Amino acid sequence: MDLEPQRYPRPPQVPKGLIALGIFLIAVVLLVLLSNPFVVIPSGYVGVKLTLGKASPDEMKPGLHLIIPFIQKVEKMSVRTHSYDLTGPNSINALSKDGLTINVELTTLYKIMPDKASEIYVEYGLMYEDRIIKPVIRSAVRDVIATLDSAQVYQERALIQRKIAEKVRRELEKRFITLDEILIRDIRLPQKVVEAIEQKRRALEEAQRMRFLVEKERLEAERKKIEARGIAEANRIIAGSLTREYLMWKFLENIKVYAESGNNIIILMPYDTRMTPIIQLPEVKRR
Repeated sequence: MDLEPQRYPRPPQVPKGLIALGIFLIAVVLLVLLSNPFVVIPSGYVGVKLTLGKASPDEMKPGLHLIIPFIQKVEKMSVRTHSYDLTGPNSINALSKDGLTINVELTTLYKIMPDKASEIYVEYGLMYEDRIIKPVIRSAVRDVIATLDSAQVYQERALIQRKIAEKVRRELEKRFITLDEILIRDIRLPQKVVEAIEQKRRALEEAQRMRFLVEKERLEAERKKIEARGIAEANRIIAGSLTREYLMWKFLENIKVYAESGNNIIILMPYDTRMTPIIQLPEVKRR
């Protein structure tokens, strides 16, 4: 007996076009995942999202964000406090009011405004320090130094720092940057000028000291004159109030004091119109 082979139903055929579409979608998903569509903005930063090169006006806050790969990218900009040094070869040379060259080294502490990062990026890019901070500070330093002579520059460091900070703060705020502080690290003048200023300062201090001594002597002389006039007036009053009877009474009072003392040697006794001394010698002890 011959057995016929059992026949199973043939599975349905998937259209080739649908298979190709599925492969394409899987490839796209894999490509998207491999191109990392997620962006993390760390604390202390904001993100500027660029879509086909155009910056979005809305900054991306710290956290996880999703972007479209190959179409969008994110530039991270720090909103922390930064220090910008103008020292050494980058120090600033400025002319004082009296035409001398002054060299200034300083440090600037600043930060960008978080809600204006996109505008800063559009206007100045990521190199905003060299395009904003540096020229603004140089201009402010030269403007301030030009209003002072070399002696003021040498002596008024705090005033210079305050004036520079005021100018820089106004200019940076126009460009969406907040100034924290300007710190002057060094101000250098020509050595001959420094020596002349020091010599002038010492001469001024000596003149002030001499004026003080002269004034002191004048006041002392005035005090002595007043004291002498007071003594003379007192003597005049006393002389006018002294009488012979008063003097005799006062003399007798003193005699009484001497008499009551155990160490009296000399006693003066009144005699007629004169005062004759009576000498009392201590007894010599006999052996």
